[in-house]
Amino acid sequence: MSTPTTAGRAPTVVAILLGLLFLGLMAAFAIGLPKAQGDPASDESAELTLTLPDKLPGGYVASDDPAAFAGGQLADQADEIAKQEQANREFGNKVLPDALGTSAETRTYVANGTEAVFVQAFQSTGGAFAPNSIPDPDNSGGQAATELAKVGDGACILTYGQAQAEGQAPPVAFSQCQVSRGEVTVQIGSSAVAADALVGVADDLLKSLQDAQDQ
Repeated sequence: MSTPTTAGRAPTVVAILLGLLFLGLMAAFAIGLPKAQGDPASDESAELTLTLPDKLPGGYVASDDPAAFAGGQLADQADEIAKQEQANREFGNKVLPDALGTSAETRTYVANGTEAVFVQAFQSTGGAFAPNSIPDPDNSGGQAATELAKVGDGACILTYGQAQAEGQAPPVAFSQCQVSRGEVTVQIGSSAVAADALVGVADDLLKSLQDAQDQ
């Protein structure tokens, strides 16, 4: 395998950062967990401190850590990408709590060396989660472009791509899932990880976040 030139690296870095931004915007459409208004229990709840780990259950490493790209095709650009992702994380962690009025944190992780896994944790009992529309599959040839489905103990928005051949079911292009436990809700999305696996990661993450609160 030939070594990429310096000129070739810049487009690669731009592509991965634009890819992370694009998927982040997709994920943002599903985020909406405002603090309950007029709910005494909500008003009296102590604010939780939510901290997303450096590595998710399942081994996904945070994209603001150069180790996430070690040994992969982006290893040479790891420091540059991690620096940009750290800046994005810090910005997001200022915007989310301010906009939602509740404790919240966001962080992006890496699957397969190049693909993003987006995670947000909120102090919320969940529920405010749905795509912009829920089309009837009978009106779209048996498979709508977007589906809201129960997956394990979570709810997932599944966005489908184009079928590779006539008669084949279209693949899931992006999965965004929400899982809640007690006062904490996790939303997790990826184009690289199946919905059931995302729900499993969210379950394990919720357990670790609750364990941290109990200490």
